[in-house]
Amino acid sequence: MQKLPNIQILRAIAALTVVLYHVGIEAMSVCTGTGRDCSYDLMFGVNGVALFFMISGFIMVTTSWNSFAMPAAPLDFMRRRITRIVPLYWLVTSLAVVGAWFAPSMLNVPVMDPVYIADSYLFWPVARVNGLVRPIANLGWTLNLEMFFYVVFTFALLFKRKLGLALAIGILAAICGLQVSGLFSAGGTLASVQLNFWADPIILNFTFGMLIGAIYMLGQRVDRLTSLALLAASALAVGSYLNMYNAINGLVENSLSSRILSASPVLILFIAGALGPQVDMQKIHWRALLLLGDASYSLYLIHPFALRGFRGLWVKLIGEHLPVWSFMATGLVLALAVGLGTYFLFERPMTHFFSRKKGPKAKATFAVSAT
Repeated sequence: MQKLPNIQILRAIAALTVVLYHVGIEAMSVCTGTGRDCSYDLMFGVNGVALFFMISGFIMVTTSWNSFAMPAAPLDFMRRRITRIVPLYWLVTSLAVVGAWFAPSMLNVPVMDPVYIADSYLFWPVARVNGLVRPIANLGWTLNLEMFFYVVFTFALLFKRKLGLALAIGILAAICGLQVSGLFSAGGTLASVQLNFWADPIILNFTFGMLIGAIYMLGQRVDRLTSLALLAASALAVGSYLNMYNAINGLVENSLSSRILSASPVLILFIAGALGPQVDMQKIHWRALLLLGDASYSLYLIHPFALRGFRGLWVKLIGEHLPVWSFMATGLVLALAVGLGTYFLFERPMTHFFSRKKGPKAKATFAVSAT
């Protein structure tokens, strides 16, 4: 299956919103480090992680549509997911280990605990010293959920398509329901850090993506006028979300209501992009977003390292001599440059290397994942 330009653009949007959010966080640290009273909460009402998960569910379905119940499909699928996700993730995890070793206070992680480090490499959810369930490379928490989704989807590939999809969606919905009931939380009958983490209602975004992927493969589309109407509705949903942001921000982050409210604007956007007319990827004004879509995985994982180091240098060398907005603009450019550099110098060569291992026929079977 060929890459869909709309999906690539959605990947770029997802990555950019995450990067901009972290630019705001680092800018607030600059304010603190230079003794200024300023705040930059760059929340645009577009949940980049939720959008990534929807795209992932969509792509897993559309690229595996004819693979259900095929004898070699489950193992082949998981092999491809591992070779796609692991090399770059292990690189940034290693960078985080080195960084935490030299500056442990910057990451607040048990860097001397070999079990924690091993769990971080193996996508196993564990709690940090501050109680957050995060690997040593902070953004790897989303990949822990991605890997859990891949395990569920691999199981689904053992069955005929309708049954397999129903099982995958049913498993994710069921485990989410058990988490909402409190069964996995502290004091619950099956209290477990891992179960409670995997059952975070944010995983429902995988099911949304799978459902839209099935609709796409069944040939259903929306016309340009409907797509524009959906985009307008998404903008209104973003405005409503921002208007209620303080109230939503007061909810428990992994509660069902918080996850659904934060995902609603991007779900409408995703439907418009996935089922609407594809943009003309030859038009020059789409080139930058399409390129960022290709590099979105690298950009997503590597930008915190660039921003964190840049912030430290800025506070030490520049301090109050320049306004904070100049740090934000420069930091954004730096994050994009480092993300693109990582894509061209590491991610793309590694992807091509593993693709050649199975030859061009296998390469055409599974398209590049959302994350």
